[in-house]
Amino acid sequence: AVEGFPLQPLDLNTDGIDPRGRDFYVHDCLIVNDDDSIAVKPTSGGSCTENVLLEDLILTGFGASIGSVPPSPSHSCVRNVTFRRIAMPGTGKGIYVKSNPSCAADGSKTGEITDITYEDVNITDSVWWSIWIGPQQQHEPGSALGQKCALDYPFGPCPTQECVSFRNITLRRVNIDRPLLSPGVILGNGENPIQGLLFEDVIVSRPGIFPFGKEYRCVNATGAARGTTVPVPACLA
Repeated sequence: AVEGFPLQPLDLNTDGIDPRGRDFYVHDCLIVNDDDSIAVKPTSGGSCTENVLLEDLILTGFGASIGSVPPSPSHSCVRNVTFRRIAMPGTGKGIYVKSNPSCAADGSKTGEITDITYEDVNITDSVWWSIWIGPQQQHEPGSALGQKCALDYPFGPCPTQECVSFRNITLRRVNIDRPLLSPGVILGNGENPIQGLLFEDVIVSRPGIFPFGKEYRCVNATGAARGTTVPVPACLA
């Protein structure tokens, strides 16, 4: 444990709430933990996790998360999820939308993350990535990398997955103040880019400069930036 620091990242094993299924309403919760605070995950039976509303939450942990979503023969799916009125003081990660490796060479395994909205989110003093959209960071030092994304990215690699589609992800009225790192990371796949990504009034104030300066790392994504968004991800400019 680190005295005076509420998060203990070596204990990444304690999700807060993991909705999986249909028609969930999660509201008025305070969650302080050392893994995903919320992780909306696909079902294992071939039907989508969908129609999920999460609002009026205070989260300090490692993400208001979608996923991870791995590809599967039955098509893993998370869609129509809204996070709104979320406060994330002193959090590790903030907005975290993530796929998972294990594409099949014959294309028989697929997945999707579709129609996801984050609105009225306030993130302050985050100590890892305030915004991460792309592969799940899960590769641990000393283990085989395979197709996993390194926890220490960008020092280690972060392969993307063409078999999981990211579509129509909206961030609206998101305020991030004093993040320790650069504003965030958006990693799409060259063969299957993130599509329909919208940043509307997403404001990052007083960001750190490591490792990408005061800008996002944004590749293989299309969409738009509107309103008072600062900085604008280069791939949305």
